[in-house]
Amino acid sequence: MPRHVNPETEDRTAFAPYNFVPLPNSVYTVADGFEIEGEKNKLWGMHDQFVPGTYNGWIELTIKTLTPLFIRGPVTRKNGKWDRRDARLRPDFFTTPRGKPLIPGSSLRGMVRTLVEILSFAKIAPVTNERPFFRTVADDRIGGAYRTRMIRGSHKPDGGYIEKEGDEYFIVPAEEVLRVHRNLLNKLKLDVPVRPDPKYFPNWNGQQKRCWFKRAPQKNKNVAEISLDQQTKAGWEEGILVLTGSAPRKKYDFVFIGRKLDQKILITSEKWERFHDDDQITQWQEKAFPKDKPDKDCRKAHGCLRHGEPVFFLTSEATENSPGELVFFGRAQMFRFPYDLSPLDLLPQEIKNAGLDLAEAMFGMVRQERNKEQQAEAIKGRVFFEDAEACSGGPDWFEEIIVPRILSSPKATCFQHYLTQDGTKGQKQLTTYLQGDYTTVRGHKLYWHRWEESKKLEIVKEPNNYPDLQKDLQSGKPEDSQHTIIRSVKSGVTFSGRLRFENLSAIELGALLSALRLPPECEHKLGMGKPLGLGSVRIESELFLIDREERYACWEDDGVKEDDGVSFEKAFAEAMLAHARSSRETLIDENEGLRKIARLDALYRLLTWEDRLQLKNTDYMPLGKFRDRPVLPTPHNIIREEAPGWPPDPPRPASEGIEDHSLKTAALPKANEIVNAVLLEEKTRKGGWKAKHEVSGLSGPIQNTKDVPEDKHPGERVSLVVAFAKQEGIAFKWPT
Repeated sequence: MPRHVNPETEDRTAFAPYNFVPLPNSVYTVADGFEIEGEKNKLWGMHDQFVPGTYNGWIELTIKTLTPLFIRGPVTRKNGKWDRRDARLRPDFFTTPRGKPLIPGSSLRGMVRTLVEILSFAKIAPVTNERPFFRTVADDRIGGAYRTRMIRGSHKPDGGYIEKEGDEYFIVPAEEVLRVHRNLLNKLKLDVPVRPDPKYFPNWNGQQKRCWFKRAPQKNKNVAEISLDQQTKAGWEEGILVLTGSAPRKKYDFVFIGRKLDQKILITSEKWERFHDDDQITQWQEKAFPKDKPDKDCRKAHGCLRHGEPVFFLTSEATENSPGELVFFGRAQMFRFPYDLSPLDLLPQEIKNAGLDLAEAMFGMVRQERNKEQQAEAIKGRVFFEDAEACSGGPDWFEEIIVPRILSSPKATCFQHYLTQDGTKGQKQLTTYLQGDYTTVRGHKLYWHRWEESKKLEIVKEPNNYPDLQKDLQSGKPEDSQHTIIRSVKSGVTFSGRLRFENLSAIELGALLSALRLPPECEHKLGMGKPLGLGSVRIESELFLIDREERYACWEDDGVKEDDGVSFEKAFAEAMLAHARSSRETLIDENEGLRKIARLDALYRLLTWEDRLQLKNTDYMPLGKFRDRPVLPTPHNIIREEAPGWPPDPPRPASEGIEDHSLKTAALPKANEIVNAVLLEEKTRKGGWKAKHEVSGLSGPIQNTKDVPEDKHPGERVSLVVAFAKQEGIAFKWPT
């Protein structure tokens, strides 16, 4: 299994409010059942009986907030009307009908199950099977991979129109797509930027409107003149104007001409839904393509596609038996493209395909149908969580209503954090979701404890334009679409709750107690806002067992006995250590108990409350630092502790070794082959253009420099014809 390697220099080192507990070498499976009094019993299927030799009872929980805690309350009904505000505009905490704070049992269940999964070497789940999207023209292997997928020879994606027929969607290809310079569009008063402007949104006075144009005589793929008013003069043609977003060095938008009605391309329901996923529809798209533009209610929601919408698309190569299937589509010509692989694809097979694990057997699970032969499977849990109600620290339970810093969903596209990397290598040797990369997901994601008593909620609040932002969000109809408002429970509030269990084996009960009873220096994380510092809680537990035979043998004895639980924790630890040794997990001999297992020592490092890290070491990085793709170290490295002796098995990209002589020779193109290249700022001795071949890395002159269009510039990716290529050098010709 590829093992993460920490970066060695500060400029290649990332920081974040989260980190990862590494994947196990193998999953601890229980599909054969638990040995109870000399027999194997599949306890998850024995709900209709009390199994002798198993354990029943409950655990009393006392939960004290160490930092403010926020769990958003449900939608409420007042005066016969439901609260229809967006969830982000409802700041209230979860409470009882009388207004006491309440921690839902579902929140406790999720927190405890996650810890049981980590401690018991369970499968990591859920892991998405959706391929992340990427779009980059950077001069690295990822940029090269993107261009290879998007540009076929010198041909970029085609244009077309969305068409709905019944319940199916199609793309009707345009007959032709022309380019129109933005200087021409600004003569139409469309305010199109000629320099990068992230705040730019296309003007609907021109966006997707009918237009009339004349072609440039020398470059008939370009527009020489354009008008939004009908033109009947000779040489003028009709089209649809398509405006796209702002980007560095971008000078052109597009005109779509005609429709190939006999060449409709089916959009499968899977691709249609994938386009509309949250990680594909950006906030920019939501604002640029609102629900009511160009017509009222023409879209299902902001950012969604509508009937008649112009798009760009790629298809697979046509064959004698197939016209070519849709690969993907988008609103820009160089749209966001799905990677080759999903996070689930990168999981080691021995983890992904492992049998029933301890957490699934205890908490239950529903395994969805994977194919026609494998039916959905469901298991009912044997652990039940009740709500925990506040019992002390009030009645002044709550903090003021605040606007926290923006929190977004995890971004799997941040592969330098979420996938194992060799941090000693440069940015161009990072692994990602490309076919052939030797990498895997980092593991279970958890958050560091973050708090400074002197700063309190100031570390949580949005630092910019706070008073106006708070007023806007509390108005009920805010202009801001990204922030939320919350009212958290104060630190120092104590909750009382209970979890019940039935028919647990000694190992299962030990797993439950081990998840609740962390080492003395560690505490739990719960609720929303964990990356900002909210949700640090201290949990104390008392175990009560019910002896069923005693309970039902006597009217006067309820069979309840308190137990310290130590024997169960010991049984679980012994089982996990035995599994760790048999699966060759890295061990730390000087540690005790579960901390002997290196990956679990990483877990406890992450959950350390005492001597927690300084805020600056667990903050989000500024956006500018992400450009260089620094690598996130392991928990041990973050706290500057000596790393365990993980076995050496560094991740590596599929293209690693391209500098090897044999590979470099194999990468050489042939004469007259069309290749992707990058124009260089460096010129030849005679002042002509030079370019670099993307695959081999060789650079050389463009022999017919006079044919290079005037609008080309250094750094632009182009398709060139190879004049000759050999180990010593390469030369190109501009295609004419």
